[in-house]
Amino acid sequence: KFGNSDDFPIIIEKMLKQSPVHAGIISKKSKMVSGTGIDYNTDAFKSKPKQSEIAAFIKNCSGKHAGLHDVMMHAAFQYELHGSMAFLVKWNVAHTKIVQLTSLDIKGVRAGEPNEQGKVTDYIIRRFFGIGADAVQHNEPRKIKSFDKFDKKSREQILYVKNPYSGNDYYGVASYVSAYHYITADYEFGKHIENSAANGFTPKVLATFIGRNMSSEQQREEYLKFKESFTGSEGDNFVVSWVKKQEDAPKFTPLDVQNLDKTIDVLSRLNDAKILTAHNVTSPTLFGVMVSGKLGGTGNELVSAYQIFRATETLPNRQILLDTINRILATVGYDKIDIK
Repeated sequence: KFGNSDDFPIIIEKMLKQSPVHAGIISKKSKMVSGTGIDYNTDAFKSKPKQSEIAAFIKNCSGKHAGLHDVMMHAAFQYELHGSMAFLVKWNVAHTKIVQLTSLDIKGVRAGEPNEQGKVTDYIIRRFFGIGADAVQHNEPRKIKSFDKFDKKSREQILYVKNPYSGNDYYGVASYVSAYHYITADYEFGKHIENSAANGFTPKVLATFIGRNMSSEQQREEYLKFKESFTGSEGDNFVVSWVKKQEDAPKFTPLDVQNLDKTIDVLSRLNDAKILTAHNVTSPTLFGVMVSGKLGGTGNELVSAYQIFRATETLPNRQILLDTINRILATVGYDKIDIK
């Protein structure tokens, strides 16, 4: 949910750091949507000064060294990650030039109170909305009018675009959220692998020491000695103990979970499949996920998978991005430059 505690955007960004499969897909999808650059044509404008003005806008619309393609790359990533994108647009007084066009971080944008018709007429922007935000400098909220091309009085507006399949009246929702448990489970698999690497050669046993008369401090010392020699990637595979009587010797009970490695392997592959399905990926090899039993997954199958994914995911999302940019550019007649 959205609200004071800023739950939803924080969870979305946390998920990005938990799963290499999920993070890789988000990153690559956004790159596929935004492409490596943009092409445009100013021939529709006969005036040389106008052409120069547009070229300067394309190159620096979001400030020094941040052009229109930089804005589109940021917006594409926000859209793939959050299921929405938001643009802050600033005009000159006469509304004849766009002074600034910036893509905003979705976690810093909230819908204002809707009017009687249920339409959001304002948005609130600030660095973050979490608890204790008032104690942070430069985090004052700003109220800005929502985008309306007929509103010539507001010098700045916010255009918020959400995933059409979000199912939410005010906010975008990423299509992959149905795989929440699988994405977070990917992090647990990573921890399991790390633990196996660190302690994989440690025998899995229950060690019982006879020390009823030992003090707590003595028991702690014996435990630490045992742990240092018996655990970790550099630990010994055996324990040497000296006792006075045989009945004082440590007792070891093996702890064995049946088929644990096989279970982990099956669940891990199922987990990857669910994440890929949530992202509508047609072939795992498109995103570097290898499938057992296949020799590389190249050839016609990979080409077909790419074409299907491009037609069903990349191009529709790119079109949403281009249509949004053109809506903004149309306010000053820049939409004639035909961006590709």
